[in-house]
Amino acid sequence: MDKHSQIFRPITIGKCTAKNRIQVAPAGCFLAGHDGGNSPEFMAYTKGLARSGAGIVTLGVSSVDEGVSGVQILSVGNAITIPDLADITEMIHQYGALASIELINAQYMMTPPQRVATQTTKEEIQHIITLFANAAERCMLAGFDMIMIHGGHGNVPAMFFSEEYNKRTDEYGGSLINRSRFTVELLEAIRAKVGNNLAIEYRISAEELLPGSTGIEETLAFAKIIQDKIDLIHVSRGLLEQDSLLPYIFQPTYFPRAMNLEAAKRFKKELDIPVSVVGSFDLETAENAVANNDVDIVAMIRNVLADTDCVTKAYRGKSDNIRPCVRCNTCIHRTHSQFIHIRCAVNPLIGRETWFPEVQPKLNPKKVVVIGGGPAGLEAARTASARGHHVILFEKSDELGGALRMASVASFKKDMKKYLDWSIRTVMSDPKITVKMGTAATKENILLENPDALLIAVGANPIIPVFKASETGKIVWVGDVELGKVQTGQHVLIAGAGFTGLELALTLAAEGKKITIIDMLPEERIGADGIHISMIALRKLLDEAGVKFQCEVKLIDVTTEGAVIKDKDNQSSFIDCDNVILSLGVKADRAQVEAFSDLVEETYIIGDCAAKGSTLWNATRTGFDAAMRL
Repeated sequence: MDKHSQIFRPITIGKCTAKNRIQVAPAGCFLAGHDGGNSPEFMAYTKGLARSGAGIVTLGVSSVDEGVSGVQILSVGNAITIPDLADITEMIHQYGALASIELINAQYMMTPPQRVATQTTKEEIQHIITLFANAAERCMLAGFDMIMIHGGHGNVPAMFFSEEYNKRTDEYGGSLINRSRFTVELLEAIRAKVGNNLAIEYRISAEELLPGSTGIEETLAFAKIIQDKIDLIHVSRGLLEQDSLLPYIFQPTYFPRAMNLEAAKRFKKELDIPVSVVGSFDLETAENAVANNDVDIVAMIRNVLADTDCVTKAYRGKSDNIRPCVRCNTCIHRTHSQFIHIRCAVNPLIGRETWFPEVQPKLNPKKVVVIGGGPAGLEAARTASARGHHVILFEKSDELGGALRMASVASFKKDMKKYLDWSIRTVMSDPKITVKMGTAATKENILLENPDALLIAVGANPIIPVFKASETGKIVWVGDVELGKVQTGQHVLIAGAGFTGLELALTLAAEGKKITIIDMLPEERIGADGIHISMIALRKLLDEAGVKFQCEVKLIDVTTEGAVIKDKDNQSSFIDCDNVILSLGVKADRAQVEAFSDLVEETYIIGDCAAKGSTLWNATRTGFDAAMRL
């Protein structure tokens, strides 16, 4: 991919021309001021989006309400925020991108949809329309080129259009035309305020994916009604209010890419306006979609978070240098499920841009030794090198990657494999990093290097209790199965319902094996401490694969015949199986940490041997943070 690729052709939207066909999709980051205005954190975060090289940068979740709730989202409901918004658009324009903003009605968005669609008075309807129109005018005054009306995912316009929720008997309910009236009047009111000075994009769920909810044929009919009032339609799917549908909006790695493309192709074929599509696209799938004339524009956010230079790198023919998104949904989990500041599992700067100076070479570089070539060690080595330090990395095995090797084997973990390959490639090709493969770190060889700083990334050891059948081959560790070092029989019991155990269960079930998972937690607590959206998807796939769960039980023993478990009432029972796979978590390798911690005055402990929770986010964050302190 390079500057001649189809995604780099300009496109005209209304009176605006975008320099290319890539749009930064809207997403809440929860970095705005509590008053709904700008903040240094929001400005720095948005600068990264603008720097990406995308043709359009769309700010997400911006409320048209007159009041503010204190939640850290942008407000366009009051003229007082216009100067803040103007600073944002000026900064986006510095990078040659069009500035756009997604408008929502936060107050009514949090109200039951049946109540909004059916019980809202005509006076209240006109008030909502006025809020949107006035907000659009403020956006115009602040220098935005475009606005996006969020009419998808069950937002207010979708509530009025939904036959399931809208039971009105007046001109806003009943027929297709009547249920479209709210949106038609809203768009007409906006156009009356801004004329053609703003391009209007409309976000829509092609399918809401629930019985009785809006399907694609009706959505297409609606789009034909409003197309002469908008300049661009943006195709998504699903409803935010239904947890079961969240993975279809924010597709995790278990789901295919470009899930909305087939629907978007219908809109492209049947409408007379440009079509944008969102939904787990990377730049390669985006190029295919645009080159095939399936859509006009592709929107993405997680790829941009993973590498805020990704579009520019592709334009310059350096796609191999793009840090891949692993579609873990760390970003969306924090903002959508926890309402806290955005972070990215592979890009430790996201949401923390103001915490650190520019990552640039220091005047007095150091000699740095890193022990361990897992994700934390690789991140630390890469960051230290970027700051001008000379790095020596000791890896005791003959492969880099650590725990990520196990985590990237499954067929549905291609995203993680791409990240692992990128991480290893960037370290191995760095002239300031010397990798000593197959070399266990010792006190002697560390001191021989005479380092100025030492970073300990020795990882963690699996928790493997001893049972009666421990020496028989009946009991195997989850990592050995993932890596293909051991094979299992047809009937398998997995002890431990964390992500690792569940992902292996999905792999083995796809091979036709009968899987039972046991855990001490109640079933409703499975995955509660993990990434909610991804867990919903994983549980759905496991249910479809016929995987069985026995929860609130403890593994007491394993014999040559099977597993002995005990429930919460202290009652014992037996599960017949061919193998028991232990997926009971890991424990930090404190022995190695203590062995090396006093060798060098400036020493940092990073990764699984330092942080609670063996996640990629903890690994990259601790590795990056330590390297930035050097």
